[in-house]
Amino acid sequence: MIFLLVFVVVGLLLAVAPGGAVGYFFVTVSRRLSLAARIPLLLVLAAGTGAMWLTLMGDANSWRPSVVILSFASTLVSGALSLIHEAGEKRARRLPAVAWPGWHPPADQR
Repeated sequence: MIFLLVFVVVGLLLAVAPGGAVGYFFVTVSRRLSLAARIPLLLVLAAGTGAMWLTLMGDANSWRPSVVILSFASTLVSGALSLIHEAGEKRARRLPAVAWPGWHPPADQR
């Protein structure tokens, strides 16, 4: 029973890790593209990583549909989370620059 659990966990990691890495690296590399261009490309890339498993796995494998869906979902989720994180960095509040860094307001002399 433990061997089956270890087998399933290792298989899950092997199915999810490449898709997650591809989604993250796509967002990192495509920073110059607009968001309207990046989202469809991310969908195509996610479909491609799912289709990659169709050729790598045998035809008679019963795990094939779940591996394809997991790879597609991990690529899409990883890319979407990276896009959300990147958008948050661009819109973060910034403190205004101080005009004279060494200047402090005068103390009250009362």
